[in-house]
Amino acid sequence: MAVTSAAQIFVPNTIGLIMLAVLVIRAAEESEAYLGWAIFAALVVSGAGMILHTLRFRYFGSGRLVVTNFNVPFLAVCALALHAGGPGLLASLLVASTLLQFVLTLRLASLRRVFTQTVSGVVIMLVAVSAVPFIISTAVVPPEGASAMLFVTPGLVALAAGALISLQGTPAWRMWILPVTAAAGLVVAVPLGYYDADIIAGAPWVSLPDFGWPGLDLTFDTDFWALLPAFVFVNLTAFMKAVGDLSVIYRASYRSHSAIDFRSVQGGLGVYGLGTLLSGLVGTLPVAAPWAATVVYIGFTGVAAKSVGIYLGLLTILIAPFSKLIAVLVAIPSPVVSAVYVIIFGMLFVEGAKTVFTGRVDQKKATIAGVSMVLGLSAGTFSGFFEGITSQLVGNTLFFGGTTAIAMTVFSELSSSRPRKLRIDLAQSSLPAVDDLLSRFADNQSWTEEGKGRLRLVGEEVMLSLLEGETGGADGQRRRLVATVRPEGGAAELEIVVASDDVIQGNIENRMAYLDEGQALEDEQELSIRILRHYASSVHHRKYYGIDVVSCRVDR
Repeated sequence: MAVTSAAQIFVPNTIGLIMLAVLVIRAAEESEAYLGWAIFAALVVSGAGMILHTLRFRYFGSGRLVVTNFNVPFLAVCALALHAGGPGLLASLLVASTLLQFVLTLRLASLRRVFTQTVSGVVIMLVAVSAVPFIISTAVVPPEGASAMLFVTPGLVALAAGALISLQGTPAWRMWILPVTAAAGLVVAVPLGYYDADIIAGAPWVSLPDFGWPGLDLTFDTDFWALLPAFVFVNLTAFMKAVGDLSVIYRASYRSHSAIDFRSVQGGLGVYGLGTLLSGLVGTLPVAAPWAATVVYIGFTGVAAKSVGIYLGLLTILIAPFSKLIAVLVAIPSPVVSAVYVIIFGMLFVEGAKTVFTGRVDQKKATIAGVSMVLGLSAGTFSGFFEGITSQLVGNTLFFGGTTAIAMTVFSELSSSRPRKLRIDLAQSSLPAVDDLLSRFADNQSWTEEGKGRLRLVGEEVMLSLLEGETGGADGQRRRLVATVRPEGGAAELEIVVASDDVIQGNIENRMAYLDEGQALEDEQELSIRILRHYASSVHHRKYYGIDVVSCRVDR
């Protein structure tokens, strides 16, 4: 089952990787020799990235199936770099800008109020709505003198077949939706003569690229300094996308609700950073980015085992020298490939919307999502007011919409009421101090005694739950805690951040889900969780390396 699932993902994912790489390199008017090297190296780096994602070490490896592919935000700036200075300049810019990724990964916990669930969901939706138009407009080009309607017919048939299965098919049929979609298109394309068998016949079985390693351009000329800010900004956008992708992949990897373990996200970001760095060092395009489309593949196949990632990575690496097998994939008509991606990115848009609108939807969340999406989709219009690299950045849907979402989120944080803050130790003796903080907050905000009692109970139970989960208390180490409470509309948002050193076991959010499912917990744990579920309108527990963050919302 793992091999079958890997094979189904392998076909559309490899086609997409090769197709995007060809589009960028041809747009930059690079040589065929470099094109061969870039595709070969891209397959190896991307395959290695998928295998490394299945590992789980500190800050490295997400420990699950993560499909990697071309880093979509880099499409335009990579073409600019190749056109300006060739592969050497591209390699230098990728290596230099990747340093930002490693810094942000280490500081992910500090950025939790910037890279929020709303921002992540908006970025995923923007990826979905911007990728398909780009693929169709650049790839679906009829041969000279051919009928445009006849050329797109195989794609329309493929799309109709995929949509029919998705709408009416049983789960067993939906597992095969991608192969059936491609097969339906080929049934029409082959008689019409749009499947180029000459490419397959002319390709050798095994070949290695003639082009050697391009090396790094260390001259640091004006082209490097002119493009570096663009690469840094795009890298920030790509990092934001990767956080969202890895978060939704984590949720999709479980059949029931599970709180995101951000240690897995940090590990995945470590692999992503290494993959981008390797892409630059070997002189290819950035192709080791996690794809949220993994969620769609998991939904179709019903399999999320990390063994699928190992087989998928091995298949991707093994096909690199087999030119004839690559030719078989490349020969599939672009309308058919585009139909497959319409289905994939259509489902991905839905996953992004779920990420944004899961749980309580308030005015702030709706405004950030709505304005960012509208401005992102209007990026092409705004780009006309600028010139050069600035025009390229502003015209990028993902960059413009994602930056808007971040800017609005940061403004919302800065303009909100200043929180009350308390720094203490995580200990039983600290309970009165937390209770006093919450009591004074409720009095200053003119809460009723009933609301004040709810807030105090929630604070006490969160503290007790963290103390119960602490397994390393006997070592005598004092664990610092920062408790903050701030007004949020007609409610209070309580956040407790603990420098846990990874000794706090379990997850409060998951315990609440287990209780919903009728799972048995220990008596004391069950009492605390029941109190939290009853008195808090929402509870989130995020675990980072060395840090636990529990945030609760309590209505007044």
